[in-house]
Amino acid sequence: MRLERSALFDTGVWTWARDRRFPALAEWFNQAVASGLVLVCDLVVLELVRLSPNERRAQEVSRRLSSFESVPMPGDLWDDARHLQLSLANNADHRRVPPTDLLLATAARHANVELIHYDRDYERISAVSDLKHRWFVPDGTLAE
Repeated sequence: MRLERSALFDTGVWTWARDRRFPALAEWFNQAVASGLVLVCDLVVLELVRLSPNERRAQEVSRRLSSFESVPMPGDLWDDARHLQLSLANNADHRRVPPTDLLLATAARHANVELIHYDRDYERISAVSDLKHRWFVPDGTLAE
């Protein structure tokens, strides 16, 4: 995948890019990071730090992520995420999409940036919103 401009990356992309079974994904991701195209937000930082096995690693991850450009998550994001959730209720998708995905999608929409992911929830969200998103590899490519 070729990125033309900076994009917000879902936590799943970070974890798949670090999976040793897929070295080409790590190479692509590292190039995007080096080019300054990978954006974070507070939610992604919280999730990535949570995956750290211990305090030392958590501190290191937090410090590294602080160097990335961050998409803001203002207070009105919550209202928009709740409205988005209700929009999903028409097809009962409000029960499938977790709040973290709603907030991340809303942050990307507010910042007018594309969301890069490997998660069907963003297909559901884009069906009821103007979310700009892209699979970083085609759905079904990676073993889950």
